Amino acid sequence: MSTVFPGRSPAWAVAAAMLLLPAAIAQAQTIERVRMTDNDLSCQQIYNETVQMDAVVARASQPSAAPVAAAADANNAQVGAQVAGAVAQTAIAHGAVRSGFAGFGGGSLLGGLLGGAAQQAATANAQQQAMAQQQAALQAQQGAVLAQQAQGRKEHLTTMFLAKGCKLGDMQK
Repeated sequence: MSTVFPGRSPAWAVAAAMLLLPAAIAQAQTIERVRMTDNDLSCQQIYNETVQMDAVVARASQPSAAPVAAAADANNAQVGAQVAGAVAQTAIAHGAVRSGFAGFGGGSLLGGLLGGAAQQAATANAQQQAMAQQQAALQAQQGAVLAQQAQGRKEHLTTMFLAKGCKLGDMQK
């Protein structure tokens, strides 16, 4: 079962994420280079917005560590599930031999069931890791687009600042 969508299979979670991915792309923030109200801005307002655009560029340029950590956690959980499955199979096989059920297939059947459960957990974790990597790539792409738009807006604002005869020394910082 998926931990992201309780009560649903991991395949359902991947399908739901793929359906939601285009919606996330469509909701990406955009920054207009030129606005109809730009001529109404005072020198101080132009300066303040230029500082905001610098902040947007700086924020968008920073890599996000959260998706990388999530991918590492998912990988660790996958390895843990595989190890737990192998340990359980070994313990059951040894227990079945000691109790005399090895000839009846009891040890290998139960070990196979636990191994199958561990494999399902590993598959689910691999799918979650792939989703985390896709999300990180999408966020990086959106950040690059946003930084480019903010840089374009800043260039336009700087041109307006100079054209209006504004002076940097007169601005309140």
